Amino acid sequence: MLDRFHTPVRTEFSKLSRRMSRSFALFVLLFPMACSTTTTANSGQLTVIAEHGLMAELGETSGLICSADAQYTIADSGNSPTLYRIDDDGVIIESVDVANKNHDWESVTADDKYFYIGDFGNNAGKRKELLIHKVNRGDLTHDSLITFTYDNYDPKNNQLYAHDFDAEAMVARSDKLVLFSKSWLTKTLHVYHLDKQAAEQQIAPVIAIEGLPGIVTGADWDPFHNRYVVVGYNSSAFGIVDPFIAFLSEDYNLMDSFTLTGYGQVEGLCVKSEDEIWLTQENSPFSIAKLIKIKIASLAKSEAQ
Repeated sequence: MLDRFHTPVRTEFSKLSRRMSRSFALFVLLFPMACSTTTTANSGQLTVIAEHGLMAELGETSGLICSADAQYTIADSGNSPTLYRIDDDGVIIESVDVANKNHDWESVTADDKYFYIGDFGNNAGKRKELLIHKVNRGDLTHDSLITFTYDNYDPKNNQLYAHDFDAEAMVARSDKLVLFSKSWLTKTLHVYHLDKQAAEQQIAPVIAIEGLPGIVTGADWDPFHNRYVVVGYNSSAFGIVDPFIAFLSEDYNLMDSFTLTGYGQVEGLCVKSEDEIWLTQENSPFSIAKLIKIKIASLAKSEAQ
């Protein structure tokens, strides 16, 4: 597998300029809210045990996988179609281009045979082609595409950041892919199931979840406690506020949620061990992109058992 990776290089000046412009615009919107933020965990049940700055290539990290030997991440729209392998400190070990294009990669998950990379970012609600790339884990060659659309999806009726046909979180579980909506309009989390084998699919929600404190941007299955873990943030017309982490039961009941005070656009999440969850955060005017390691207290663990 390592033979197909190439040595990491720094991003081009044009990419850095684009990120700085985007960050400055966000800074103008969020400055009044940013003055009082502090980097703390919530009420002792979740404790931040480490933070590591990420390289410039990962300034727009948008997904995270934990495995026994390393972690894997991707970057979102405007970046290269690259799968990055990173060590426990967030340093890029190797990277490989696994597709021809990155329209808006927003999630990566895996099973024993494949990586699944979700090119389905749809903030404006106008995309006509939503994709999932299947990449062989053995040699990192592109295997096939899954294309899908949503029931009742009509792009002409959607407005930017004002619809529910977006997604940034996907989990491979048994014979299906579990897709969690990024519901800008209603804040109701819709859960979809996709067949790992079917090349073309039309999907409808299997359940709707109320009560989350914001929109969902990352997810993973916790095999130690038989639950889903999701991460996201509260969103308003002025930008990003109040990131959170939440726990869902195996049948998608909301168990609990906790704020992640002082953090920003947290988009990648993986369950590293029985009592550790790792996150990645995009860069912002207030913070660099980070790998964040969180320890779960016994109370948060026992609620899932």
